[in-house]
Amino acid sequence: MKKNKMKSFKQHLEEHSGAYKRQWLDQDTIPSAPHALEALNSLIGQMAEQEYLNPQVGVEKLQSGLGKLGYHFEAPSLMAGEHEYSMPLSYGAGTFENDMSQNPYGEFKEGDGISDHIEGGVSLKISCTPSGDGKTLMNAQLVKNMEAEKIAPVDQIKVKDKG
Repeated sequence: MKKNKMKSFKQHLEEHSGAYKRQWLDQDTIPSAPHALEALNSLIGQMAEQEYLNPQVGVEKLQSGLGKLGYHFEAPSLMAGEHEYSMPLSYGAGTFENDMSQNPYGEFKEGDGISDHIEGGVSLKISCTPSGDGKTLMNAQLVKNMEAEKIAPVDQIKVKDKG
C-alpha cells in the first residue's frame, strides 16, 4: 500500500503563493539607491504586465504595491479602448525647504522627494490595450521625466533656409 506523503505548510506556500518573487531588497527601491529605477520597474512589471477584466483593478494594485514602498501617484480615470497614461510619481510626503538663493529671507520650495536623487523626477507610464473577450492588457513602467521630455519647444527649432 502506498502512503501519501503530506507536504509541509512551507512547501504548500512556495508552490501556491500568489506573491511576487523578490529580486530586489526594499532598500534598493528608495530614490537614492543606485539601481532604484531598475528595482522599481522589476516590481511594477510583475504587478502590471497581465490581462485584467477591469484595468482599474490593475492600477489600484500598482498604487497599493508602490504605496507600501513609500511612492504615490494619482490614479487616472481609465477610458475604454487603447490609451496611454502618464502620472508623476512622488516619494513620501515630498520635500519642503527654504531656498535662500533668490533672496535673503528665502523662498519656500516643494519637491517630489525623487528629483533630488533622480534629475527631473520620474513618471509612471501605463498603457492599456483591449485584447478581446472583454479583457485589457496592461503594461506599466517608470521613465525619467528628462527622457520623456526630449521634444524641443517650437521656438527653439531651427529651420533650414531654401536659398
